[in-house]
Amino acid sequence: MDGFYLEIITPEKSFFEGTVEAAICPTTNGDIEILKGHQTLVAALSEDKIEFKINGEWKEAVVTHGFFEVRHNRVTVFADYCDELSDYKQAKLKREEKIQEERELNRQRLLTVKKSNLSLSKYLIVSHKNRKSINFK
Repeated sequence: MDGFYLEIITPEKSFFEGTVEAAICPTTNGDIEILKGHQTLVAALSEDKIEFKINGEWKEAVVTHGFFEVRHNRVTVFADYCDELSDYKQAKLKREEKIQEERELNRQRLLTVKKSNLSLSKYLIVSHKNRKSINFK
């Protein structure tokens, strides 16, 4: 075998499985290049580009947080997300739009709660004033 086995897995799919000559994984402490015979390692992924070399040609994709394990000429990458760079840019835009929609919805909910609290406070004040004027025998 000229290289080692690489598998990139996300919760939604298996992005890649096959033999590669090299891989460069982004970690929270910088990029790590992995070659055949690399020592056993477990490291946290950072959101960045992952690269791997197949038949002398470098391929790249984008991964988000997770971790990877190197053991006995096998690298397994467990990422929250992994896809082609162009697909990632589109997914990131959609995710940012969704976050903005959620923020606006939360802002509207908070405004409704504040208005409700204000109405309740006004009611309690008025009812307290009215209660003082009533004589109970």
